[in-house]
Amino acid sequence: MVSRRIKVRLVAVVCLVAGAAICVALARPVAEGVRPPAVAGRFYPDDSQELSAAVRGFIDAAPAPEEGAGRAIALVAPHAGYAFSGPTAGAAFRWLSGMDVDRVVVIAVSHAAPSEQSVWIDDVAAYAIPGHEIEVDRKALKVLEAAGLPIVAGLGLDEHSLEVELPFLVEALQPGWKLVPILVGGGGLARCSEAARAIKAVLDNRTIVCVSSDFTHYGAAYGYRPFDGSHSEIAAQIDKLDAGAIDLILEKDAGGFAEYCGQTRATICGRGPIMVLLGLLPGQAVGRRVAYTTSAARTGDFSMSVSYAGIVFTVDKTDEDPWGTAAREDDEMAGRESLSETEKQTLLAIAHASLQSSVKRKSAPDAADFELTDALREKRGAFVTLTTSGSLRGCIGYVEPIEPLWRAVMSNAANAAMSDPRFPPVTEAELPGIRIEISAMSPLRRVTDVSEIEVGNHGIMISRGRRRGLLLPQVATEYGWDSDEFLRRTCEKAGLSDNAWKDDETMIEIFSAEVFGEDDNAP
Repeated sequence: MVSRRIKVRLVAVVCLVAGAAICVALARPVAEGVRPPAVAGRFYPDDSQELSAAVRGFIDAAPAPEEGAGRAIALVAPHAGYAFSGPTAGAAFRWLSGMDVDRVVVIAVSHAAPSEQSVWIDDVAAYAIPGHEIEVDRKALKVLEAAGLPIVAGLGLDEHSLEVELPFLVEALQPGWKLVPILVGGGGLARCSEAARAIKAVLDNRTIVCVSSDFTHYGAAYGYRPFDGSHSEIAAQIDKLDAGAIDLILEKDAGGFAEYCGQTRATICGRGPIMVLLGLLPGQAVGRRVAYTTSAARTGDFSMSVSYAGIVFTVDKTDEDPWGTAAREDDEMAGRESLSETEKQTLLAIAHASLQSSVKRKSAPDAADFELTDALREKRGAFVTLTTSGSLRGCIGYVEPIEPLWRAVMSNAANAAMSDPRFPPVTEAELPGIRIEISAMSPLRRVTDVSEIEVGNHGIMISRGRRRGLLLPQVATEYGWDSDEFLRRTCEKAGLSDNAWKDDETMIEIFSAEVFGEDDNAP
């Protein structure tokens, strides 16, 4: 028998569970490369048989999925101590009972990430829980690293949010699957959408996604007490606050969810992982809220409450490609009709209204003021470019279809005016001279043969490690570049050497865009 090196690692953890501060120092043997359990004996039982019985009890006590409900491909589950969140988690994981999969991508929040870390992969060989070592899919990690997600060691040792999902996954799924452990420490919608785009590289019909998040943390201990009153009044307000966020999650509206969290200051600790999930979900996925409760409902102490929700996303059981592929996305894009002139005018009106309101510090435009067709409600990436006297004044956007096209245009018009780091914010005095150009994007498609690049039709995204650069299709046309020059310039935009596109470790993706501007559509 091959012996494994053993070392002792001292782990000191402080956690707050339902108002009780617990400080524990644990010394435990750890197999080389295996992340030890950090919260066994506190968040969940540290005896393997007791743990299995408890988790199986939570799962079996939950309602079975209704007939014809479809096949689960993703879920959101809480990560508190099982005494508080176990039944809610059980209701979500019940939808995975008996499933046979190859890979589980767990996207969890890091409660104490360094400021420079936003989304990363935990660099371990396996996760240990009582009675099990769960192997990490190292091949998938290398694919994700090539797509732009860094692999970082040592930042997940004391984090509980990913660990507490594992006993449920072990109990619900058939054995044989491997883990992809992803942690989210910070970053807004744009960074989360970039992470989602990278994660898509390892999703297939034998992969499921599990997101770890609690919901509202209410009370002085959490620095969040936007309302007060009797116990029933507080409970009703917490429920309303959580319901607003959950509804947007079920609608798969990443932009709306991010905006809601900003407006309400909702203390949803896993809002980053949730935004990543919303960037991943395919259009056909159907969301369900399968459970919801609060810690206060158990303790009766409404001076401090944490909310727990179980959310499941399903597709039809006959769907053999639930996550979609780049090729299929391109086929769909090829079959999509171009935007009508009326739809282009609507998007330009939305961009103009958003530009005006952001510069004048007024409320964002109301969607009800515009005629939104199905094409405008479809999720698509978009860039908004601002020029003045023919010179660039701001350009911001994203290729990923993370929110409806109309919302992407509204958000990026404001961002281009106020948040492009290359320029100062647009002033009111400049508004009459600003011209707007919109690029409505197709999905990205990876290429290995650069002869597929059609200058004037395709834009380019080049990625290597954490470096990434993008140039829109119209840039090459404007400057008269051939495909080699276009590739070199995109490499430079990514901060790479101009010949990095020739390296096998560099990922090249292409996309197309419908480009139109105010001058093109003047009445």
